[in-house]
Amino acid sequence: MSNLILKSLLVYSPDEDKGFYTEFSDAVNIVHGRNTSGKSTLIQSIIYAIGVNDSKDYLNDINKANVFFRLDCELCNGNENYKLVFVRSDDTLILKKGTDHPIRFDGINGNNSYEYGRYKKTLSNIIGFNLKLQKQSELVDAPLEAALLPYYISQSVGWVYIRESIGDYRFYKDFKFDYLDYYCGIENAHDRIMKYDLEVEKKELVFELKQLNSYESKDEGLRVSKILDDRFKGEAASFLEEYQALNNDLSTKEAEHTKLCNKISMLRGRQRVLSQVITNIKRQRPKIDQCPTCDQNLPGDLKDFYNYSQDVNDAIKESDRVKEDIKKSVSKLNATEKAVSELRIKVEHNFGVLRRLKADNITFDSWLDHNANLRLLKNISIKKEFCEKRMEAIKGAIEGIGDGVDIDLARRRKENEFLSIFKAKAELLGVNIPAEKKYQDLYSLNSFPYQGVELHLLLMAYNFSFYEMVIKRSNTHKLPFLLDAVFKEDIDTESRRQIFEFLSSETKGSGQVIFSVAEYKKDDTSAGPLFNIEDIKIRYFLNDTKLICIGDSKTKRSFLSGSAIDNSLIEDTIGLLETV
Repeated sequence: MSNLILKSLLVYSPDEDKGFYTEFSDAVNIVHGRNTSGKSTLIQSIIYAIGVNDSKDYLNDINKANVFFRLDCELCNGNENYKLVFVRSDDTLILKKGTDHPIRFDGINGNNSYEYGRYKKTLSNIIGFNLKLQKQSELVDAPLEAALLPYYISQSVGWVYIRESIGDYRFYKDFKFDYLDYYCGIENAHDRIMKYDLEVEKKELVFELKQLNSYESKDEGLRVSKILDDRFKGEAASFLEEYQALNNDLSTKEAEHTKLCNKISMLRGRQRVLSQVITNIKRQRPKIDQCPTCDQNLPGDLKDFYNYSQDVNDAIKESDRVKEDIKKSVSKLNATEKAVSELRIKVEHNFGVLRRLKADNITFDSWLDHNANLRLLKNISIKKEFCEKRMEAIKGAIEGIGDGVDIDLARRRKENEFLSIFKAKAELLGVNIPAEKKYQDLYSLNSFPYQGVELHLLLMAYNFSFYEMVIKRSNTHKLPFLLDAVFKEDIDTESRRQIFEFLSSETKGSGQVIFSVAEYKKDDTSAGPLFNIEDIKIRYFLNDTKLICIGDSKTKRSFLSGSAIDNSLIEDTIGLLETV
């Protein structure tokens, strides 16, 4: 896999004719100078020139001078070695690979722009960076910051938190696990999105099942309803069938009773009318009775008398018939009332018997009140059965995804390997690793419960341990290890000596390393051996170590100066910026 080695850095402002230029050693490079002189600016310029926008805000002061950046590198990829040149001016970046024609990218200041996406894909292909991260429900290419993350320890947060020196990964699902898997060499070829969706569904089902079980077990009303159902459901079912039949008979008899009452009432009214008619007819006999209005005798002949007699006989017969109908109807009414009364007594008797059945002081009325709970229990049972069946199906589907690699086992092996390295480096620095597993397991670590120098030393041990894990892999891209401010401002002399001894040991044969240290040389005094960078180089590092001084270790904000820079390099860089 590729190994990117920095050769030189040029930062130049044509407007002010000021700039910075340095070459790099393939081994150790120590950037030194006074605090706020521009040591961090050098490291951030490297990152910015590569096309990573994370350090853009830190370079606002020098970017105001209309500067351009040129980073010359050598890329070793197997048996193939070639030059790789990055030239950047604001949102324009030129990438020249070997003898190929330069590639121009305009508008790369925004990580979401189309042009930046095109550049990210190009550079990722060149260095062999193919980390995939999960964003919502899809896999996407990781940002370029993730390609630099194992190789950069920032001054601001790198000596406090883990994996936060560069980039923002909050919007990626399980970033820590994917990141560590990738750089530890754990291959996982399964369908990530399908497994993610299945696991999300499984978690939802587990939660729902837990809620159903909790509701069913904790709700006293539901438990009482279940007991009632078990005790009464046989008797209740039989009762309901009998009650329905009796109620139907009762309804029929009550309807019949109503009809008979109406009929008797009608017959009795007709009987009263007939009685009145008969009386009136008898008072108005032809030739005998007088007119009730004029007191004259009613006229009549034989025919009139015959009609009169017929009317009297008909009225009397009709009255007798009505009396007989009333008698029969009353008899039927009495029988119907008796039947209705008996049915009502039977219903009340049977219902009352069942109501008086008790179980643990719970009556049948209570059972009726709990029928809604029984329906709810039935629904809960159906939902629980569905959840359990679906969870079993999901479990089988998850087990069937992938190539059979036991990810958990592979991760535990890497954690054991890391912890062995971590303990050795912590011992070199004289710092103890916390005993809790969450501070020792690689996949659990986010920070340490320390502060001050102790935290600084422990993070240095961690960062070099993970760096060693990464560079061991033959198929992972390798970048220079950039450590900004390896000393805290309040670090003591003994800890400073320990750190130099540690850096001396760790940087031998580990690849290109660039780290910065603060140094302040006064004119009238000589610095001690642990604060004089030349003495430090002689005592702790090899001869090929490169010292890069920012502003003669005396002046502040001295990254851009008026020092002479090869004009041909400046002209060549400007020519690259004019590439079409």
